[in-house]
Amino acid sequence: MSEGRGGRVDRINRSAVNFGDHGSAEYHEAPRAAADETTAVLLDAVRTLREHLRLLTETDATTGLDGELAVVQGEIERTGRADPARLGRLRMRLETAVAVVAGLASTAAVVQVIAQLAG
Repeated sequence: MSEGRGGRVDRINRSAVNFGDHGSAEYHEAPRAAADETTAVLLDAVRTLREHLRLLTETDATTGLDGELAVVQGEIERTGRADPARLGRLRMRLETAVAVVAGLASTAAVVQVIAQLAG
């Protein structure tokens, strides 16, 4: 904008803006909070299971499960909820990997919370 001319800003989203000669601008985006307590419990259980998966020998089943867990984790962190269809895919991944992860207590926690959210 040149000097002497007016300007108008309607909206600025997800940006850092600086006005003035000596100003500075910083952009920080806090993760969105979980929509409800059950979703917060699911997020915690997903994080725990992902940590525990690192203790196991990597297989196609554990890699696929970790990938699906990562997607669910990211979705909850971004939006505060997990899409029911995504939870269905996670449940199928858990069933596929059951022989590998059945001994992990964190697996049961994720399955229980998915069941609560599914109704």
